[in-house]
Amino acid sequence: MTTSHEDLHRDMGRMEGRLDAMEDSLDRMATALERIDARLAKIEARESARRGAFAALTALAGGLSAFIAWAVSTFSR
Repeated sequence: MTTSHEDLHRDMGRMEGRLDAMEDSLDRMATALERIDARLAKIEARESARRGAFAALTALAGGLSAFIAWAVSTFSR
């Protein structure tokens, strides 16, 4: 059984179609990954801001409690 030029061209056309479909699928996946990456960056930035706010609040609470302890010890005599 020999393969004709028409069969080879038809098979090559099918392969090209499959390749185009795969490229489209990969492009969609790349776009989805870029969106996920952008969302993750936003989440990481918010988490970093929360951690910084928590650290500042903790420092403020520590300073305020030290001041209150000093005031109580000084003025309770």
